Amino acid sequence: MMKRVILKTLPFVLFTFLCHSQTGSALKTITIDSLMRAHIVHRGKKPVHNFLLYLKNEKTSFEIHRGVGTVGRNNTAIDADYQYNVASITKTMVAAVVLQLFEEQKLDVKEPIKKYLEPIDFIRYHELHIYKGKPYQDKITIAMLLNHTSGISDVFVDAETRFNLSVLLHPKRMYTPQRFYKRYFRYNLNKKPANTPGKGYHYSDINYMLLGFIIEHITKKPLQEVLRERILEPLNMTNTYFEHYEEVHGHGKRIDAFMNSINITKRINTSYEWAGGGIVSTTKEMALFIKALWEMTLFKNEGTLEMMLDITATAKHDRQYGLGIFKWNFDNKTFYGHGGFYGSILAYAPEHGIIISANIGQAFPSFSANELLNTVINIASEK
Repeated sequence: MMKRVILKTLPFVLFTFLCHSQTGSALKTITIDSLMRAHIVHRGKKPVHNFLLYLKNEKTSFEIHRGVGTVGRNNTAIDADYQYNVASITKTMVAAVVLQLFEEQKLDVKEPIKKYLEPIDFIRYHELHIYKGKPYQDKITIAMLLNHTSGISDVFVDAETRFNLSVLLHPKRMYTPQRFYKRYFRYNLNKKPANTPGKGYHYSDINYMLLGFIIEHITKKPLQEVLRERILEPLNMTNTYFEHYEEVHGHGKRIDAFMNSINITKRINTSYEWAGGGIVSTTKEMALFIKALWEMTLFKNEGTLEMMLDITATAKHDRQYGLGIFKWNFDNKTFYGHGGFYGSILAYAPEHGIIISANIGQAFPSFSANELLNTVINIASEK
């Protein structure tokens, strides 16, 4: 059963019913809109000032594109087209580029990373992965970077307090990819891997930083140019750009992202995100991207997508992660996609034809984001 719409929305419901021939779709729209507004929290230590959503059920033709709330602590109301930092959903884009290079026979995901990273001096390749005193970097393959089974430690997780303190003390510091990568060695994370290559799952942005370096090594172009040429321009993603590494694209309307009460967008230079999370986009354009994977717009062969979705390597470690993409279950439906630190989600259920792309602008909301997703998807699934 759909959640009861509060009484004050009834006049609008009646108006909408008069203006729509498909009253079921209209009621779903009103219900989801009310649900979004109910999760806006402007006060407290974990504010959610905004909620962006694009959702489409291809089988019923139901579609909703909404933006509610304000930019941040100000009173500027947002609309559905506002941009936001998609954070780690960037990894799916980077993985797609790697798989394109695989199709072009410019790399093999099963081959060791040594061929591409050893020649780059600042990588310090021979010190990259020291487990219990023994080097294991030669055992790491490109696929292991893509599915986080390399064992490589993560600056954001394994040195969380130290790195966060550094960022808060120097909020405007600009990081080049190389400058951020040096933190990996400054914190001695190369000597603290989670596991030997292929013997465990440990989510790490350093994996994707290394993939970024590999892409640049092969293409001889900056990562932002590669993403624009291979994904953003072919898909006409005019409101999407690689923050800090290229100019703002599109209309420039941007929400603020929060980590608890800290306004990350206003206070922190997040150039350290790079290959692990540097894309800024809109919910509808991100939905366009994930659908393009299934429409074979970005790949030449269906086997490439199947390779991307294969979770065999991580399932034995009780995880469901393919090559840059998660496998999830929402509302008893199988979805594929990725989430992002600042409250973003992108997921597609190919069997059910449901796409959801959303952002709540808060890394640590006081409510369950999974429960909210389940509810929204359930409403959209009703016939």
